[in-house]
Amino acid sequence: MLNRQSPAISETGSGGSGWDAYRIFLAVAETASLSGAGRKLKLSHATVGRHITALEKELGAKLFIREPVGYALTAAGERLRAEVEPMATAAERAARAAIAEDGEPRGTVRISVASGIAGQWLVPHLTSFHAQYPGLELEFVTESWPASVRRREADIVIRLYGPGEENLVGRKIGRLGVAFYASKEYAAKHGLPTRREEWAEHTILGFAGSSSGQEFSRWSAHVTRDTPTHFRFSSQIDTVYAVLAGTGIAPLTCMTGDSYPQLVRISPEKLFSTTEMWLLAHPDLKDTPPVRAVMDFITAKAKTDRAKLTGR
Repeated sequence: MLNRQSPAISETGSGGSGWDAYRIFLAVAETASLSGAGRKLKLSHATVGRHITALEKELGAKLFIREPVGYALTAAGERLRAEVEPMATAAERAARAAIAEDGEPRGTVRISVASGIAGQWLVPHLTSFHAQYPGLELEFVTESWPASVRRREADIVIRLYGPGEENLVGRKIGRLGVAFYASKEYAAKHGLPTRREEWAEHTILGFAGSSSGQEFSRWSAHVTRDTPTHFRFSSQIDTVYAVLAGTGIAPLTCMTGDSYPQLVRISPEKLFSTTEMWLLAHPDLKDTPPVRAVMDFITAKAKTDRAKLTGR
């Protein structure tokens, strides 16, 4: 995503098959709403609707159907998106190359990453990043992690457990350690499990939502012998707050759990695990100066911070 405005779309235009119409089409497909597309492109709800109506009339096909959850693509709409998305990627690649003619990467790069990884690991490095690349702006996309790079929801994604199914390119940059944690207050009041059959006597906290959360949940269920999970959270920070409050025991990334002196990591070693960390981008954007600069920076930090990430 570039930190510059594309040519303005007319608020009064009636639409048509120009690139503006396809940009609007993609925005509606991505946000599933006219108002969401309008906010994304800085257009009114009515203008977005006029462009979509005009495009459907010109193509002679219905592109969207209105459903309770928003606008959904028809079969014709899906076929059009498959044709238009590569055009959008090519246009973005050309724009990125154009703004880097002076040799200094410029623009905005969006990184899809879990909030805990962003806050505990990448955020402390932002000052040095800005000093090295003053022309780059980073946007961290954490609420919908992992976002789709293919649909241009992000430029770069840090995935756990594997590269996923979007046919992206990149590399494995390290491993992320995970272990079980409880507050010292909880441990003093309830003790900590030392044998597998003792897990049933404790309150277990877990993750909800993402595929990585599901992987953590499977590992947790295996270790705790399927002790019921009493509370689940879609964000790691909420899980941390619950553990700090003495609510129960939860698996956390080691770099998060170890950063709180109020928490204790539960041993032995079998209660510790690691997962692969992958840094990935769209194959058509990976070698553009902004994306390459960010990927190289993150890769270098993963190498120097290996011990912190694994938590060993």
